[in-house]
Amino acid sequence: MRLGMMQPYFFPYLGYFGLIHAADHWMVFDTPQYIRRGWINRNRVLSAGQSAWRYIRVPVAQCDRSTPIYKVCVHPTAMWREELLNSLTVYRLKNAPYYLETIEFLTETLSCNTKSLTDLIVHCLCCCCEYLGLPFRFETFSKADLVLPDIGTPGQWALETARALGATSYVNPPGGRRIFDSEAFKQARIDLKLLRPALPAYDQKTSRFECGLSIIDALMWNKTATVRDMIADYELIAADSHQFAA
Repeated sequence: MRLGMMQPYFFPYLGYFGLIHAADHWMVFDTPQYIRRGWINRNRVLSAGQSAWRYIRVPVAQCDRSTPIYKVCVHPTAMWREELLNSLTVYRLKNAPYYLETIEFLTETLSCNTKSLTDLIVHCLCCCCEYLGLPFRFETFSKADLVLPDIGTPGQWALETARALGATSYVNPPGGRRIFDSEAFKQARIDLKLLRPALPAYDQKTSRFECGLSIIDALMWNKTATVRDMIADYELIAADSHQFAA
C-alpha cells in the first residue's frame, strides 16, 4: 500500500491531486499548527485586475497561533461563499468554456454547512475527486487514533504513520525531500518516492500562462477528462535519486 499524507488544502493545485492519484491511501494531516496566510484556507485563481491572479479564501474564526488545524472553525459569516463565486466572474468575462459547469459544481460543493475547517476542506477534496472520477480513499489523522512513538523530527511523522498503517511505500512532493531520512525509510522497508508533476500549460486566454493555480482554474478551461489526464501526468522518483541532488 502506498501512503500519501498532506495537510488539508482548499481547492489545491493539480500537483496535490497528483499525490492523491499516486496514493492507495490518503491521510489528511490535520493535527499540525494552523498556518495563517498558507494554503489551508485559501488558493489562487485568475484576476480581472492589474495582478494576474487573486486569492479565494474561507474566512476563519479567531484562534491562537498554536491552534491545530482540526480545531480551526469557519468564520460564521453568511456571505463568503457568494463572494468567492462572484470573484470567479473573470472566467465568464474570458469566455472560459466550462464556466457554467464549474460554477454549478462549486455552488453545490460549497453548500456544505459545517463549522469545521478540516471537514469543509475534506468535503471539497472528496467532491473534486468524485467530479473527476479520481478514487480518494482517506482518513483524518485527528480521528485515526494511531499509536505512534515520540516524534523527534518533522519527517518522522510520515515514517511512523506509514509504519503504523502497514504501508510499503510513501509518496511526497519534492519540496519536502530534505526533511526525510531516506535511510530510516529503507530500514523500515518503506519505499520513499517523490512525485514531480508535469503541470502542463493550457489556454487561459492570457499573455502568459499562470502555473500552479487552484484546480478551479483548470476546470474552467478544460474537460474533466483532460484535467484528470493532467493530474496523472507525473514522475515518481526515488528520494535518493541524483535528479534531486542539490
